[in-house]
Amino acid sequence: MKKNKPKRRHALDRAIVRVPVELAMRWCAFWWTVFGPAWAYFWARRVASLGWLLMPKLRGYSLRNVDLCFPEKDVRERNRIARLGFRHSVYQFVDYLLIPRHFTPGKHSPRFHSDVNEQEFLDWYRKPEAVFNLTAHIGNFEIVTFNIGRSPDHLPLTLIAKPVKPPLLDHWLVRARNALGNECVKADEGGRAYLRAIKEKRQVGTLVDQNGGDFAPVETFFGVPCTWQTDFTRLVLRAGGNVSFHFCVREGDRFQFKFLPPETHTYPQGTDPMQIVRDYRDAVERVVREYPEQYFWVHRRFKARKKGWPDRYANLGQRLTPDTRAAMLNVPGFTSQGQDGVA
Repeated sequence: MKKNKPKRRHALDRAIVRVPVELAMRWCAFWWTVFGPAWAYFWARRVASLGWLLMPKLRGYSLRNVDLCFPEKDVRERNRIARLGFRHSVYQFVDYLLIPRHFTPGKHSPRFHSDVNEQEFLDWYRKPEAVFNLTAHIGNFEIVTFNIGRSPDHLPLTLIAKPVKPPLLDHWLVRARNALGNECVKADEGGRAYLRAIKEKRQVGTLVDQNGGDFAPVETFFGVPCTWQTDFTRLVLRAGGNVSFHFCVREGDRFQFKFLPPETHTYPQGTDPMQIVRDYRDAVERVVREYPEQYFWVHRRFKARKKGWPDRYANLGQRLTPDTRAAMLNVPGFTSQGQDGVA
């Protein structure tokens, strides 16, 4: 009989570690935000500059991802994109502390701007069917939901997220999501929560990226073969096929956000689930090309290793040449059925 492995305890589960960590977090959060967003972003830029120097692994991931996705750009421009992407990842954390003070469900926020036709947008969301909202790690992927949440009579968007450690950080995240008008559901209830939202004809929000695991379906991202999260596609088709791809970007180095015009689709029954992924991929690529410095390049987006796949994060201290990049794109037996990006 196979024995269950003992649950690994996280260091932050221990009060002797968690308490001083949370006290330090509270102190930092207070001084970072006490004088408002401009002050908070000022210190976020300093922290990002220091982190870029002191976190070589994250710096290496960022540079490698940009080298893989933008081979047509020169090295100086790729360096700039990766470094600014690192800065925006720090802004994202600061945003969670600031959101509850500047966003209220059902009300306008001067920190949020949209050129989208409000009536047309809201009519689409008020269809008597479930609607799936897909977004990506660009700009602020939480604030993007406020374009639904600021409608006074909206049904809360159902967001499913894993709790993070320490608990104080998870509390800040949930508080920010609630301030944007969302219903937060823990990941262990994910399947049931999605099915309930579909039954109640509710809006469902999910963030889809390029790491679906070693056994997930393969498609490209900027021409790089990778695995994709695709479980959501079955639910999309089951719910009626209504999908919106939407994104929110910062306007400069400020706590100010612009909601980009969403791209809406209705997929009929029988649609190839990977077509939904390819359409979403194409939308993400268009936005990332326009705002490359706001994408989260610090993630290991191409870490999946199917049989025969190269390690895209080997030798992080070396920059890719055209030959070494071509070797990393060499995936046996795969041919993309969609747009391949720049090769």
